[in-house]
Amino acid sequence: MKASDLQKLYPARLFVFLREHIGDVVNSTAALHCLRQRFPDAHLCVEVGERAVEALQNFPGIDDIWIRPTHQGLWGKLRFIRRLREGHFDLAVILDDSADMVLHAWLGGIPVRVGVRRKEKFQRLYTAFVPHDPSRHETLEHFRDLVELLGCDTSDYRPRLYPSSEDTRTAEQELHRAGWDGSIMLVGINPGASREHRQWFPDRFAQVSDALAEQGITCALLGGPGDKHLAEEILANCRSRPLVLTGRLTVLQLAALMPYLRLLITADSGPMHIAAAMGTRVVALYGVSDPAYTGPFGDGHTIIRHNEPCTGCTAERCVHDRECMKRISVEEVVASTVLHL
Repeated sequence: MKASDLQKLYPARLFVFLREHIGDVVNSTAALHCLRQRFPDAHLCVEVGERAVEALQNFPGIDDIWIRPTHQGLWGKLRFIRRLREGHFDLAVILDDSADMVLHAWLGGIPVRVGVRRKEKFQRLYTAFVPHDPSRHETLEHFRDLVELLGCDTSDYRPRLYPSSEDTRTAEQELHRAGWDGSIMLVGINPGASREHRQWFPDRFAQVSDALAEQGITCALLGGPGDKHLAEEILANCRSRPLVLTGRLTVLQLAALMPYLRLLITADSGPMHIAAAMGTRVVALYGVSDPAYTGPFGDGHTIIRHNEPCTGCTAERCVHDRECMKRISVEEVVASTVLHL
């Protein structure tokens, strides 16, 4: 199908495949908004991984959300394909580079299928695709190119989250419950990441918290329930007493909290992308993963990275015991933080 034909499409039923990690889905909301604007009358159904579905709560214009289990197995996939066929969708937009998704869309009887192609596998099943380019941002730039292929206006292309007023009230209540009096400058610390080799070190986060406390700045420890052990280790190494909100906020409550922070110190993680989507600047600590490929949206952020030489490592696997993360010093993190305040 020619590009000019794609831009004349007006599907009655639109199906969008999303990924499963929170940061990826946060960034995908930029493309999702553009699709809603481009096809205002279409029934918009979104499939998303169960770990990231919270990021889509309150998102305007979504008619239906299908939750994809993390481990669905063969029978789960077959049920999903049957459900696609029963849905009679006209257009599939695959906000991912997974070859399996275009296969599922084809088996599900969706006649027009567009996505990001990384591999040759199932290439012929795409009606049109954007070729994967490792030098470009994995989600923000690839997905923008994809929706432009469909004639979307991307002049206001940015991730969007929609915390409710109740989310905001809960975030503020949790801050006060943790000991914030409303007058102290707050800096967030997110110690976790989806993979251990992307994490910095709790004892160093503790030193950062202590150094900032000496300058009258209070740190708030954030993260999900799986990061509680990191928060406990930070507290065990602290002289100061940071606020602890780790594991106490939902995705949108965390988003609602971000405007209360002057800055977030974080590794490459979901909370980094949530902060950027809410307009909060970040000091991002990077190891082997490439910030040009997975970095935060927008300007004004600071990226700290010392990964040379790092032969043999990939974004998925570290073979040097996090040497690149060890090269990030407490002093430069504190200096970068203070520079923003």
